[in-house]
Amino acid sequence: MGKNSAKLDIIAIPAGIQPLTTFLQQWQQSPNFVNKVPQGLIMMGLGGSLSLNYSVGDVILYKKCGLMDYSQGNKGSCDQFLTERLFKQLGNKTIIGEGISSDRIICSAEEKLLLGKKYQADVVDMEGYALLNWSEKLNIPVAMIRVISDGCQQDLPDLTGAFTEDGSLRPFIIARQMLTNPSNSIHLISSSLRSLQVLKEVSNKILDNG
Repeated sequence: MGKNSAKLDIIAIPAGIQPLTTFLQQWQQSPNFVNKVPQGLIMMGLGGSLSLNYSVGDVILYKKCGLMDYSQGNKGSCDQFLTERLFKQLGNKTIIGEGISSDRIICSAEEKLLLGKKYQADVVDMEGYALLNWSEKLNIPVAMIRVISDGCQQDLPDLTGAFTEDGSLRPFIIARQMLTNPSNSIHLISSSLRSLQVLKEVSNKILDNG
């Protein structure tokens, strides 16, 4: 990042805690990693809101990220310097918050609100904790950015089983579940398109300053 920094590389990752953990372990053994250990990592993606304070399109910079079903004290911390630098780049509309990672998609609005209160978290994702847990062992600084793709009062179609064991999407299952709940599906498509556009703008800002 910055004019004098090394070039930023973009790497696609699988969805899910275990698929990402496996991916990171394999990447760690690759020549590309061994020959050039990253000076820092920025995770960017979408997340579900767990708070009435945040709605679709809001940009959340993580301060901490924990693992669902574990104690609140199990949260790992993102790198303060990298996080503050991104906050300055992205502007005052960016929000500093906390996330939790789940091994499944949280589809129920009721469950989102309960999780937000239980874990004192603002956003739920499926990968953040896996990256923090891995990077801390290697002393690699990490920052995380999530754009809200679904609000905490927004029910989603039942997307259980939407991902394979390696973190790839199952398009047929997603299409089938969406057809069984068209109202929630249309809402999800609309909010996802909006959040993806915001994520693209955020990515461009970071790359322009990288």
